[in-house]
Formats: sequence, C-alpha cells, structure tokens
Amino acid sequence: MTTQHPLRNSLLVVEDNPLNLLIINRFLTSLGYKFDTVENGIDCLQLLAVNTYDLVLTDIALPGMNGLEIATKIRTLPNVKRNIPIIAMTANADLAATEKLQVAGINDLLAKPFSRFNLKCCIEKWL
Repeated sequence: MTTQHPLRNSLLVVEDNPLNLLIINRFLTSLGYKFDTVENGIDCLQLLAVNTYDLVLTDIALPGMNGLEIATKIRTLPNVKRNIPIIAMTANADLAATEKLQVAGINDLLAKPFSRFNLKCCIEKWL
C-alpha cells in the first residue's frame, strides 16, 4: 500500500522515449507521486512558468534542447523556481558526464536503467 505524502504531488518529468516514460510513469504512480510529463525542453519551461513543482526529472539525451540546456535555463529563472531540484536521468554516468551535469546545475544523477527503489531514494533525497 502506498502512503500519500504532502510533497508527493508535484513532479515534472521530461522524457521523450515512450518505453522509458512508461516505466517512469509506473514507478512514480506506484510510489504515490503525482506528476506531469513532457517530451522536450520547451514544454518543460512552459509548464514551469505556470505551475509549481517540487522536483524536475529530466532525461539528458533529448532532441532540440537537451537536459543540460534545460537545467541551465531553469537556473537562470528570475524567481524561486530557479532553485528547484533537478535530477538527470541518463545512461551515460561516467565522471565526465557527471561533471557536466554539475556545471549545468543538475543536483543528482540517476543512471539508466534504474530500479523503482533507486528512483524512490533519489527523489526522497531532494524532497
């Protein structure tokens, strides 16, 4: 049985791969989180402009604006939204990629493939 927690209601997921999105959707739903999903950086920034989220989960390898660019743009927002925790999801978890993520303002890295437990631990670390 999943217990609802007050902070478990406002995640934004940026993922363009339908299979990955299906898995993330199932994991987050089973953990009791409410969330919105978008497939690209432009839609992510548009939703952030009008909604309040507690955390952003973003893939790095996105068409157009990638996850690094999304994080960089979020960190320059002119309000408290610039401080939202950002978790990158990527299959490229080597040290060089990790340094690039930190420079972009990404708070944490979730290496794909990840388990439901790993996702839960990473999200709870930042909420």
